[in-house]
Amino acid sequence: MSFPEEDFFEFIDTLQSEKNSVIIVEGINDRKALEFWDIEIPIEILRHPWFEFIENVMEKYSKDTQIILLLDSDPQGRKYHKKLKNEFRKYSFKVNSGYWLKIQRYHITCIEGLTSQQFQELRLRYLNLKVED
Repeated sequence: MSFPEEDFFEFIDTLQSEKNSVIIVEGINDRKALEFWDIEIPIEILRHPWFEFIENVMEKYSKDTQIILLLDSDPQGRKYHKKLKNEFRKYSFKVNSGYWLKIQRYHITCIEGLTSQQFQELRLRYLNLKVED
C-alpha cells in the first residue's frame, strides 16, 4: 500500500489553518517537526509534574482555545493522551484528538518522524504543489 500523499497534504493544510488553538506535544523534536511543516499555532511541550503543566496551560489559554493533542502513538503517548484529555475536559476545555487519531492512520508513531528523510522528500512535493496553486 502506498502512502496517501493527497490525504496527508490535506491533513497538513487543515492543521496549518487552525485558529484559536494550541498543540500539545511530548518533546522539543516534536515541536521542531511541526514547525518544519509550517505549523504556526502555539505548540506547548508536555512537562512534568502534570498538575503544573496543566495549570500553566489553563492559565495561558482561555477555555475558548481548542487544545489539540498530538502525541506519539506508543504506549507512553497513549497514556499521556488519555490523562491530558481527561484533565482538560474536566475543566471544560475543548480537546481535539482528531489529528492524533488521523496521524496514526498514516502509520506515524512519533511526531518527530515528520522530519525523516521520507517526509523531507514529501515536504518538497507538498511545497511544489503549493507553488503550482
